[in-house]
Amino acid sequence: MTGPVRFVWKTISKSLVYLFFVLGASVLVTMVFPPILFFIHPAKRSSRVMRKATSITFMCMRWAMFILGLVRIHISKEDRLRLKTLRSAIVVANHPSLIDVTMLISFLPQADCIVNARLFDKPIVRHVVRRLFVPNSIDFSRMVHSCYQSLADGNCLIIFPEGTRTRTGVRPLVKKGSARISLATGFPVVPVHIRANDMRGLQKGDPFYRINRKGRYTFDFVVGQPLTPLAYAGDETPAAARKMTNDIIQQIFPDGF
Repeated sequence: MTGPVRFVWKTISKSLVYLFFVLGASVLVTMVFPPILFFIHPAKRSSRVMRKATSITFMCMRWAMFILGLVRIHISKEDRLRLKTLRSAIVVANHPSLIDVTMLISFLPQADCIVNARLFDKPIVRHVVRRLFVPNSIDFSRMVHSCYQSLADGNCLIIFPEGTRTRTGVRPLVKKGSARISLATGFPVVPVHIRANDMRGLQKGDPFYRINRKGRYTFDFVVGQPLTPLAYAGDETPAAARKMTNDIIQQIFPDGF
């Protein structure tokens, strides 16, 4: 495949992935969620089934991206199994690209997220996030209550503690929210390091047509060691949150900033 043809094909394939995302959300909203809500009760059980359906949809997206030659993902069998069987934990990861959350959810059958409140107003997507996820616009006490209920139900809460996508060569500002939620709810943090290659086209502010010219977008997922709130019980909450956040940083940015 010649250079210009390769560029055109990768641009088209990337556009198709965005289209698949919209179509996947549309299928969930129009064909999957309604019968689940109508036939499966109580609400907690229907929520579990909807989360599983969302994970399967994103897994199909992941395979579509691989088949189209856009994405390649490396994750060990052990780490894949750890994510598949993980329950009642806060999954904290760095955020190198636009599609990190869909890939993490594809590995986690019962995933919850704290998401940007603007998604709650987006066409189609809002019908998914409103039913399953927590907005970042609510006050912290309400957020802790929502997170506790979700974690107690066995879900895994995904948090990107930078609050935005990681920028190459820019020192990220890692917030203490994930540590504070862990300390407040008593549930552990499981750090995930996402090592990525050239993310042009999937970073914040990139034009839609921009792509990785060197080949596929490549992601390596490494699941770190759990951090339990009990390990920080000897400190006051502010100091414990700082220490836990520093331990999170060491695992999600093992090579430094």
